[in-house]
Amino acid sequence: MTKRVCFIRQSRYPHELSVRREVEALYRAGFETHVISLSAPGDRSGVQGPEVIDGVYVHRLPLIRRKTSIARYVYDYLSFFVLAALQVTVLHLRCPFDAIQVNTMPDFLVFASFIPKLLGAKIVLMMYEPVPELWQTKLGSEPHKILAIVEQAALRYADAVLTVTQQMKDTYVGRGADEGKITVILNVPEGRFLGLESGPVQAQPLSDRPFTLICHGAVEERYGHDTMLQAVALARSQIPSLRLRILGKGSYGSEFLEEVDRMGLQDQVQFLGWVPHAQMIEELLAADVGIVAQKSSPYSNLVHTNKMYEYIALGKPVLASRLSSVQAYFGDDALYFFEPGNAESLAQGILDLYQHPSKRRTLVENAQRIYRKCHWEVQKEIYLGVYRSLLGHPPVLPEGS
Repeated sequence: MTKRVCFIRQSRYPHELSVRREVEALYRAGFETHVISLSAPGDRSGVQGPEVIDGVYVHRLPLIRRKTSIARYVYDYLSFFVLAALQVTVLHLRCPFDAIQVNTMPDFLVFASFIPKLLGAKIVLMMYEPVPELWQTKLGSEPHKILAIVEQAALRYADAVLTVTQQMKDTYVGRGADEGKITVILNVPEGRFLGLESGPVQAQPLSDRPFTLICHGAVEERYGHDTMLQAVALARSQIPSLRLRILGKGSYGSEFLEEVDRMGLQDQVQFLGWVPHAQMIEELLAADVGIVAQKSSPYSNLVHTNKMYEYIALGKPVLASRLSSVQAYFGDDALYFFEPGNAESLAQGILDLYQHPSKRRTLVENAQRIYRKCHWEVQKEIYLGVYRSLLGHPPVLPEGS
């Protein structure tokens, strides 16, 4: 019989591609897949029943997220927890799930699966982010002990745990988790979402157009957008054609634009905000260098950004903050490292890559050599292996079936 799996994630499916790649990997492997997710403003599809997207049953809860305050975060987390627990229980009682995968945050969301677990469902927990370290980084204070207590309770409760770097796994184990139940699945993009069904893109030579830097994703102070502006201000006199294009949105957006005006960088910096996915890919392909400028923090030294892998897959050299989690996977011959939060170091990297096209090509070649050993097709087999170990060996259907 077909194995049935339900995903619970407090985001709107299928827009979060990291969730979509996992859901569709199981669907293509022969599992019946369901997703419990948020609604969009004005969306009433959940009232009418599940929506079917590419063979996946999507159950939308009548909730949306509003990231306005800590109180609002708590309200959103708790309301989603209650409704998700009710939804997954009702679905399980109608037709039992073999497994339920819960993708954090919050860590306590995994307990929404309590009744199905009592009734025999296996629980898979995907830990995207280390909550105590994220708290410490965002709020600048020591994390409350309850965060680590909840984290470890969630890890003990789950039958299998997935996380995104070896450094995160080591951190969880160091706080008491069972090493044997944690599997690392790197946060790499699925190639087809980038239009890369045939593999990574080769590095492109620089034409006589502007020398374009790009950074996409969340626009937050901790991601070093201020460092990028300072570096551009330092480098523009030596690179007249220098351009920095920022895609995304976040709490630092307004302040970022104010800094652009204050520093007189209107000719060098373009802030596009959120753009559709297809336009984002076009922007990435048109750029010369991708920047990952996270500042050093307890959080950033444990994670990888998905955009770093996207730049590599699309044939772009990467200027990256020198963080321990990244250095553990990539050497100085694959990424151009600069000191986190150091505008002078980043400006030197920008100038060096501008002046030395051969260095850009070498970085891309070496980064892609590593990437080919860990891209999504490799991670997917590790991911499916967790389910096959947990549930047995369901029939594997041909790709695209």
